[in-house]
Order: sequence, then structure tokens, then C-alpha cells
Amino acid sequence: MLVLLDFPVRAEIRSLSPFVYKVEALLALSGCDYRKEDVLDVAVLPHGKVPVLRDGDRIIPDSTLIQRHLEEHHGLSIDAGLTELERSMAEAFRQMAEEHLRWAMIHARWIDPAGEPEIIEMIFGTLPEAIRRDAFLQVREALRQSLYMQGIGRHAPEDIYAFGCRDLDAIATFLDDKPFFMGDRPTSVDAFLAGLLLNMLSSRIDTPLTHHARAIPAFADYVVRFEREVFGPRAMLPAHLAEAAAA
Repeated sequence: MLVLLDFPVRAEIRSLSPFVYKVEALLALSGCDYRKEDVLDVAVLPHGKVPVLRDGDRIIPDSTLIQRHLEEHHGLSIDAGLTELERSMAEAFRQMAEEHLRWAMIHARWIDPAGEPEIIEMIFGTLPEAIRRDAFLQVREALRQSLYMQGIGRHAPEDIYAFGCRDLDAIATFLDDKPFFMGDRPTSVDAFLAGLLLNMLSSRIDTPLTHHARAIPAFADYVVRFEREVFGPRAMLPAHLAEAAAA
């Protein structure tokens, strides 16, 4: 059985990492038997981060490499019906979401003071109370440096949020009224976009980015539709999202 490694969190969704969500969705779409396993020691992870897939003696890090492994060895073929133009469009949006919009979400979670209470509770809530905030501050500083080196962290907060909101608008325009991003059935680009949007829509952090995501009604419908289509009776959705989609 395949094993997907993720950090333990207290949340109503599958993972706080859209990359882990992406891999779990791809595993479900491939029809593979798999289970998730919590990892506490980053030293056991090849790159010090999740997701990591264990397939027998093979250890595969990185969601893109895991997708390739599933396509080559476990029959994942959800993108097979896409044209070359559609593949190119999907890849462009995936890169925008993974390498730009995701960084705006990281700023909202870890750098904006509004995110501190929620992140401490969800990620560090199992630690002794006396050290929770110190642990949070250590990770915040590491991510602040990563944001600066990536480039987006060199901007003022209002500009970071404006960048992220423009990305959300672009996604909403292309999604339009389609059931899934590329048409009537889910493809691999949905696996990441749904996980990213689900993280934003389920967050209690009060920021312009979360406000903007919630102001686009199609997003709630989209993530609920994807979760139910892919995971069926194992769907995990915060109650307010399922209600919003049903309204």
C-alpha cells in the first residue's frame, strides 16, 4: 500500500499543505490503495518538507515527481484527454498558483499578525503551551526569509494581497461556470487549485486575500464539487463551506 506523509494538524480539511492535498487527490483519482501517516521529524523527509510518498522501498518527494511516479507506475491518466493547448493552459495556471498565489497565502498565514492565533492552534496546539509561540516565531522567521528571497516578501502587505487577488480573479475568469477547471471532469490542475482554494475558504484568518476568495461564489461550489467527486463518502468539508455551496 502507498503511504503519503504529512505533518499532523488540527483542521477540518485534509491538509494545510495544498501540495499534500494535491497528492492525496491524485492518489484517489488513480484508484490506488493508500494511507496517510503523520510525520513529526523533518529529518526523515528527503527535502525537509511534505509531501513525500512511500511506495515499497521507494521514497518520492515533491508533488510533481509523485504525479509522474503515479502516471508511470500506477495508471494515473486523468490528463490523457487534454489537448496540447489545454495542457499548456493548465500548466500556466498551475505554475501561477504554486509559485505566486501560494506565497501570498503564506504571507497571510504566517507573516500577517492576523494569522498568528489560528496557526498556533492548528499547527502547534499539541506542544506545551509555554513553547507554542516560540515555535511559531521560529517558523515565521524562516518563512519571512523565504518570502524575501522569492521576491514577493520585498513588497508592502497591501501589494502582496493585491497580487494574490489578481491571481484569484484570473482563476475565477478561466473557471467561469465549468464544473472543473478544464471542463467536465477533474484533471491534475484541479488537484492543486482545489486544495489551495479550500485552504483559503476554510481559514478564519481575517485578511484581504481570504475576503476576496470568499467573495467569488464559484469557488465554494468548485471546491465542494471537487472534494465530493474525488473522495466520495470520504469527503472532508467544513460545514460552512458545504452550506455555502448548497445555498
